[in-house]
Amino acid sequence: SKKKKTLKCYITDIVVMGTVSLLVFGFMSFIKPVSPFSDVKIVGVAETRGGMIVSATFIEGPCAFRAMSVYGEKDGSQSSVDWVSLDGKSNTYDKTNGKQHLVIKVYTFDKNPEAVVLMTHYDCPKTGHVYKQFARVVVGEYIGGDPLKRLQ
Repeated sequence: SKKKKTLKCYITDIVVMGTVSLLVFGFMSFIKPVSPFSDVKIVGVAETRGGMIVSATFIEGPCAFRAMSVYGEKDGSQSSVDWVSLDGKSNTYDKTNGKQHLVIKVYTFDKNPEAVVLMTHYDCPKTGHVYKQFARVVVGEYIGGDPLKRLQ
């Protein structure tokens, strides 16, 4: 025989579903992803023989920096290009949290890219490995400023 659901059963089901929903949404807000960096601003780009110097300011987050890859974009495809840090630190130096300055030389040589893309690899609390675009510099668009100027 089939049991008829009573009003009390319906109310119990609604309360249980509501409680579970609140717990799930509460848990999701608790594990909100942490951003490895924010407020990236290109402050200078200078063309050099065989490449360019790119300078940016940003706010470093609580994640551990692992690596940066730089790509030249041309005709919709990307190819890896070499780069070197000009701030006296290694290419894998993990900067401290807070306001930071990045100065790198990108070796584009004869690739003549339309843009240069800086991609970063971080390990973040709660979310693990994060692969995120740091900046995209359209060649010719940002030329100007003093890329070697340090933060005050």
